[in-house]
Formats: sequence, C-alpha cells, structure tokens
Amino acid sequence: MSIKKYVKALVETTTKEHLETIYNQLVAIKEVSKSEKFKLIILSPVIDNNKKVEFIINTLKIDDEKVKNLIKLLSLKNRLNQLDSLVDLLKDTIANLTGNYKGYVYSKDSLSESKIAEIESKLSKRFEKNIKLEQKVSEKAGIQVYVDSLNIEIAIYEDDIKTKLIKNIIRAI
Repeated sequence: MSIKKYVKALVETTTKEHLETIYNQLVAIKEVSKSEKFKLIILSPVIDNNKKVEFIINTLKIDDEKVKNLIKLLSLKNRLNQLDSLVDLLKDTIANLTGNYKGYVYSKDSLSESKIAEIESKLSKRFEKNIKLEQKVSEKAGIQVYVDSLNIEIAIYEDDIKTKLIKNIIRAI
C-alpha cells in the first residue's frame, strides 16, 4: 500500500494552512529518523505500537490532534517506518497546492542577494511557479540550482567547462 493515500486524506480533510502546520510538526522526523535509536524503536517487534506512538509524539513535541491521529493510524497499519516518505510527499503536495516552491543555490563563493533574486525571478518565469532559493555553500567550484519538488537541477562547474574547452581545442587541431 502506498503512503500517498494518507497524504490525499489529509488534503481532503483540512485547509492548506493546516497542512503547513502538520508539515511543520512532522518535518523534524527527517532529522530524528536518521538516529539509530529511533530506527530501532520504530522497527522493533517487541515494543508495543502505543509506546511507539507515544515516543514519536513526545520526541517531536506534537500537539495537533490530526497529526496524533495520523501517527496512530500509521502505527496500526505498521507504516511508522514510512513517516519520512510521508513528510517528503506532504512537502511536494503543499508546494503544488500553493504554487510556492523552495530550492537551493549551491556555490563555493557567496552570491549577492540581488543575484539570487535574479535567478529566482528567471526560474519562476520559466517554470511559471513561485520559486524561492536559499543559498548553501559548496566545496565544488561552480554553481548548482536545485528545486526538488519540481525536479529542476541546473549545474555549471569549472571542471566541466575546462574539460569541454580542452575537447573543443583538440577537435579544432
């Protein structure tokens, strides 16, 4: 069974604003789920499902009843190990509903805010979506723009340019 049906049920039973609240409460699961302790507890056949639900709710400090009920339902269906996927799908669904997408610009050197705004503007215009970019520092010389929800990845690296230039010079000789 797919985790999509749970996200679909959330979309059909709540507002866009409440979906964002649900996402904000669940997004911490992405970090927590990397922990070995968390994985052991969630996957353990020995630990009672109610204890697993209580552990997740307390760990993430969840106070929204709809989120608590979702976690209880996932527990009953033995799908707690798919919470990470649910969060990703929920993020994409919210982006599609609101038309607002978040992406990243990776570069070795810091770009000016005006340059990032220009890239945002051109991407938004090209894909007819509202795209906001956050800058992240990278070790690789060059620039990469990545918007996961839209499957957009644009990259230009110095090494690639040098390699292509050398190939063109050799071909010209």
